[in-house]
Amino acid sequence: MLVLLSMVFVAFFSAGIRNLTRFDIEWANKILTDMEWADSFLRKATMWLAFLGASQACYYRKHISIDVLVRIAPVKQRFLMHAAAGLIAAMITFAMSYSLWKAVELNLSERPIEYEMLTDTGSQHVCDATPEQIKSLEGVEVPSAFCGVRSVLKVFGITAETPGAAFQLVVPFMFLVMGLRFLGVGIGTAIGVAQGEESLKRMDDEEHARLAAVHAAVGGAGLNESPLDSLVPIPPPEPERRAVRAPLEELDGYDPEAAETRASEEFVEGAPIAEGPPSEAIDEDDDDQNGPKRQS
Repeated sequence: MLVLLSMVFVAFFSAGIRNLTRFDIEWANKILTDMEWADSFLRKATMWLAFLGASQACYYRKHISIDVLVRIAPVKQRFLMHAAAGLIAAMITFAMSYSLWKAVELNLSERPIEYEMLTDTGSQHVCDATPEQIKSLEGVEVPSAFCGVRSVLKVFGITAETPGAAFQLVVPFMFLVMGLRFLGVGIGTAIGVAQGEESLKRMDDEEHARLAAVHAAVGGAGLNESPLDSLVPIPPPEPERRAVRAPLEELDGYDPEAAETRASEEFVEGAPIAEGPPSEAIDEDDDDQNGPKRQS
């Protein structure tokens, strides 16, 4: 995050100053001249971001891998493949770390002329010059930040002649870290397989818990889950309920006196009973769905 935020800040600030120089602002021109290092910093920071991310991917086992056989293999064979893959990957990354260290070491030994000065004892780096030697020379600027980093690297036996070469140290170092992580996975898995069934079950549970934690952290679905699995299922239709007629007394606006008066007024002598008030006599056979049958 720090590397990414620093890249965003430097790129934004450099672009803003570059746009101000179009208006012939003197202080913007001076700042832009002093920020010649910005482009080189962005290139080197991109490399740092890539290798720090690669190391994190190895830690979470999210690096690019062909895992077709691992997904379908039984538990013991699956962890045997994990162990073999970890040990082989460790050997490859250790070899790449050593090879890239030799290339970076060659770049570290190359001293450009802007960082070199001549003294009575011969040539030396400007960071190694004394204040008196710096004052005796005109036009020599000491890169204080780089000199501080160079002093720290000297403690570990690394002599960096340029900031660019110092930035490149992240490449062999991160390959070394990734190799150690692969080696730990390979040895740990091999020991777990040798310990028997209980150890295999424990490692299998830990693997599922780790994958669930990783996917929960990024808000994703499980490895074998479909996006449709996260949808809320539609409930099946309920069986048809029997229509229940509410009592007339519970209906809004029902007036029993007015209903009785209207029924007596509508009743005509000799009219069919179906059109008048219901008869009290009912048939012995009741219809559970429609109510009791009326006599004709």
